[in-house]
Amino acid sequence: MIEDLKFLWDQGVEVFDAYEKVNFNLSALLFCTINDFPAYENLSGYSVKRHNVCSICEENTSYHQLKHGRKTSYIGNQRFLKCNHPYCRLKKSFNGSYEDKVAPPPLTSEAVYNRVCKVNVAFGKIQKKNIVKNIWKKKFIFFELPYWSKCDVRHCIGVMHVKKNVYDNIIDMLLNIKGKTKDAINARKNLVKMGILLELQPQPHSK
Repeated sequence: MIEDLKFLWDQGVEVFDAYEKVNFNLSALLFCTINDFPAYENLSGYSVKRHNVCSICEENTSYHQLKHGRKTSYIGNQRFLKCNHPYCRLKKSFNGSYEDKVAPPPLTSEAVYNRVCKVNVAFGKIQKKNIVKNIWKKKFIFFELPYWSKCDVRHCIGVMHVKKNVYDNIIDMLLNIKGKTKDAINARKNLVKMGILLELQPQPHSK
């Protein structure tokens, strides 16, 4: 596929225009990929496991490890709004503190290429003590395309996956669908632990 994409970019192929009744040279390029989040890791080379899941924030990804349920909550995303946005001052509705951080600038295509161009991938079983930890795991084969390192948009998350993972969870919680709602006992305990929305704390049943 990579060789075909290189050929379409460098030389193109002769095709027939049925409307104009003429032949012309057709060139093509790979603009971006549309995929889910796990596929994004494979195609971009950026590790979306553990805490640093945001390829923009990288090591500065804002997260909070929840005690009850052992899940990770990604908080502080109000910093991607304008600094005077009212959500940045809503402590009670979020994590109990004002958001005064500034969003990091998105990585340029050249910056991403500089991060992955020297990454060495070792296949097979290797000793963990010899592993150098790096958020960027590999240089994907798409970087062999002459234009890929200059594309500002390389990977997009599919709307279908956003709908499934975000929209469905919100609706399930609002409708309190049994077995699917996220408003469970552990979620209430985590709110108490974080000191927010104390009116939602679990109440003991009277016998």
